[in-house]
Amino acid sequence: MKKISVNRQQNDEKIEKDQRCGFIGLIGRPNVGKSTLLNQLVGQKVSITAHKAQTTRNRILGIRTVKNTQMVFIDTPGIHPAKKLLNRKIVAYATETLRETDLNLWLIEPLPENSLKKDGLSVLHREDQEILKMLSGKEKRTVLVLNKIDTILQEQALVSMDKLAKLGDFAEIVPISALKSTNVEHLVDTLKKYLSIHPFYFENKQVTDVSERFLASEFVREELFMRLQQEIPYSVAVVVEQFEEDQKCIKIACNICVERDSQKGIIIGKKGQMLKTIGIAARKKIERLLGNKVHLALHVKVLKQWSSNARHLRNLGFN
Repeated sequence: MKKISVNRQQNDEKIEKDQRCGFIGLIGRPNVGKSTLLNQLVGQKVSITAHKAQTTRNRILGIRTVKNTQMVFIDTPGIHPAKKLLNRKIVAYATETLRETDLNLWLIEPLPENSLKKDGLSVLHREDQEILKMLSGKEKRTVLVLNKIDTILQEQALVSMDKLAKLGDFAEIVPISALKSTNVEHLVDTLKKYLSIHPFYFENKQVTDVSERFLASEFVREELFMRLQQEIPYSVAVVVEQFEEDQKCIKIACNICVERDSQKGIIIGKKGQMLKTIGIAARKKIERLLGNKVHLALHVKVLKQWSSNARHLRNLGFN
């Protein structure tokens, strides 16, 4: 995965006196809505989403440029207790981001009703308590985002915000619904106030720094997450082996790596039906992204215990 510093290349154009730019990290525990918010902020899908925790495995950059402001958002994997080597690596992506950003968005879900009568750290989920410790000393450069307000009453949202405000001297607390796009524009206006005068790091029309090849593999993995149950999606990696464009279409071939033979059989399905369904859905998403016809070939490969093997992880891009 590219380091942020690799992308910090200033434009040679003269800086307008009011041009502002900065890197903004999206931090939070799994399934809190970081990827959904990133896609809303950018205005198109650059990070996959699913109703399962730990969908995001890499740091994904989403770029929003409006007039004289460029915001470079960094979607990070959910911070959680990690046992497998793979999980330790992806959590490290998130914790490293805290050291490299100009501003952070800490996404948190509404406090459950049984927490509203509590005080101090006890109002937070255990994983959120750990994140608060990581943010120690960085509160003034952190905007706390109360997400999913569409799922609660206004009174509960107000009480949640009051409880959260007592946990640290945060720059702002902003309630939103990333899914419904509620108050997202207000969040954007809030962030502008905290960005420094700086030339843009990216071209005006650029929305991400990841390649089309990488996004194609992610769309395949998203379909695996959406259609497979229990632990199988967490034991899957997708590698693009071919990405070739000719006059008629783009030819893409992917290896779906699993850890056990039984998982391979489930992904292929009876008479290959599951793999076919996954391929059709992923192809349609890739075609929308690329604006071109796509021929997508999927192959399932057993790579035993890849998520716990350092060599396999390196070969799969988890450096």
